[in-house]
Amino acid sequence: MKIAVIHGSPRRGNTLRAAELFLEALKKRGEVEADEFFLPRDLPEFCKGCAACVTRGEEFCPHRQYSGPILDSMLKADALLLTTPVYVMSASGGMKNFLDHYPFLFINHRPRPEFFRKKAFVLSTAAGGGIKSAMKPIATCIKYWGINRVYQKGFRIFALDWDSMPPEKQKKYEAEIDRCAEKFWRAVSKQDSAPTLFVRFYFALCRWMVKKFRNSTPDYRYWQTQGWLDGKPPFVFKRD
Repeated sequence: MKIAVIHGSPRRGNTLRAAELFLEALKKRGEVEADEFFLPRDLPEFCKGCAACVTRGEEFCPHRQYSGPILDSMLKADALLLTTPVYVMSASGGMKNFLDHYPFLFINHRPRPEFFRKKAFVLSTAAGGGIKSAMKPIATCIKYWGINRVYQKGFRIFALDWDSMPPEKQKKYEAEIDRCAEKFWRAVSKQDSAPTLFVRFYFALCRWMVKKFRNSTPDYRYWQTQGWLDGKPPFVFKRD
């Protein structure tokens, strides 16, 4: 399995520890090649909001030298792992900035066919509350990329660091991470599984909109090149 890992923080804290345990659990089940990126180190510039990636093409992003390699890694990977600590009841600024650089990947713009088969896992830790509100914007955003399935798991540490937790709690969380890894490994192995009903419905709606508002935008040209406007399906899957 090739997995692109986007770390929402450079800090070697609880979230990184959970991510390392998750990757180790995956490696117990087979060969794993992880391509890791740390934010903001690997995407140090804030999105300027220029919308050049949407209106002109992603190659016109002023930060293409940073965002391009990350996208290439995600496209080549079999799966994605996105992590974030909870900062003031939400995702980290680095993770938000990362997502801000890829609006053109939304289904209504220029979704990548690879994502319709790709599984993703969103992982978070917190000292206390905010787990759900931190993971939600990440999961929502990549759902609009057309990601096949998005899995989520968060851990409330209630301690300064992982090793400060009671041993029985550490074992409990490690067992939960192992179960998550098993479920995710099985899911990634099913390359022909159907995208969610939301993805299929939203794709059909977007195809109608792109055809209706025919123009010379990069979005229209992209859909035309993919053959989607002529009825070519973006995903083929086995029915159970």
